[in-house]
Amino acid sequence: MPKKTKISQEDIDVFQQAVAGVKPLSVKKKVRLKPSVPVRKPARLRQFDEEAIHFSEALDLDEVSAEEFISYRQAGISNKTLRKLSKGQYNVDAILDLHGKSIEEAITAVSGFLQKCLREGIRVVLIIHGKGRHSQVPILKNKLNHWLREINAVLAFCSAAPSHGCRGAIYVLLRRDTEEIID
Repeated sequence: MPKKTKISQEDIDVFQQAVAGVKPLSVKKKVRLKPSVPVRKPARLRQFDEEAIHFSEALDLDEVSAEEFISYRQAGISNKTLRKLSKGQYNVDAILDLHGKSIEEAITAVSGFLQKCLREGIRVVLIIHGKGRHSQVPILKNKLNHWLREINAVLAFCSAAPSHGCRGAIYVLLRRDTEEIID
């Protein structure tokens, strides 16, 4: 710490001349500033109807194996968000188990499940698809890998952490009603 230097009498005299005639402000009461409240835009309510969630397999994706890690994120979703999702660091608010369902049953179940989650404002869901029964290629895992990429309300998805089923389940991050992109 530098030593304090003494102010010379000459500097004191110059200061006194500079402030000569200045009157101190009289403050009668203290003024407290309110913390600034961010101005919120009115919420734009979106209608997520059945037509908003449609399933297609228009993308040309390679088939994935039962033990393969899958992931996807929309533009604007950070790698950090996807990494936290894959580690199970977000609370899972709803779970859908597709074990034993046919493709048609899975389409109906996933569509209804996602519609309900979007209406209720649920952000993170777990979909258990299993690793497939007797084949090397898990059918529902591959179907979900295609379907979820085509749904605008799905911001990201990835294979689950070991505590939630590992490669036999996926976490899905859904869009909020009023949000555009999250960090």
